[in-house]
Amino acid sequence: MTNKKLLAFTAMIALLVSLTGGFIVYAALTQQLKIEGNAEFVPETWDVKFKSGSLNSPILTGGASVTTAPYLTDTMISDYEVILTREGDSITYVFEIENTGSIDAKLTTLSLGTPSCAGTEGSTKTADEAIVCSSNLTYTLKYLSSDDNTTNGVTAGNNVTEGDNLKRNTTAKVELKLAFSSLATQLPANSVGISNLDSYLFYTAE
Repeated sequence: MTNKKLLAFTAMIALLVSLTGGFIVYAALTQQLKIEGNAEFVPETWDVKFKSGSLNSPILTGGASVTTAPYLTDTMISDYEVILTREGDSITYVFEIENTGSIDAKLTTLSLGTPSCAGTEGSTKTADEAIVCSSNLTYTLKYLSSDDNTTNGVTAGNNVTEGDNLKRNTTAKVELKLAFSSLATQLPANSVGISNLDSYLFYTAE
């Protein structure tokens, strides 16, 4: 390099250093991107049960009567005993099932009792059992109209059925009815015990 070129290059470097305050300036080619946050696990709540205080006095028709009233807990309606005497007799219990949890519930299993008859007198036992435990005797579990029917997922008048949904924070009003048809043309000659009325409803998270 000639002296003139060297002198010009040196002068240019000196000018750049003076303009930048003695530091060499360059463009940043890195950038940090940051994500911050926190989390909390708040579990859903599960609470499906018979509504406290919802079991009403029975609706009796004809000569039907109650010998032992049922009692209600969160998970059981138990130990009721009733008597039918003639055609057209029926006993109806009304109660509510509530879902106070935050998860929709589904009725996955329903085991509704199938009435079984046992005659008490040998000579008429078989005939008496056939008269009572025939198509004349019905045992049903149905939904009734309630304030929650627009939101609870059930339909008033329908039988309670496996697959039914009970929405969160709602209740379903239900009737359990044992009836002897008003169209029956015969009555048993002697008393007939009616058993196998126990029923079970199993709900799971939807």
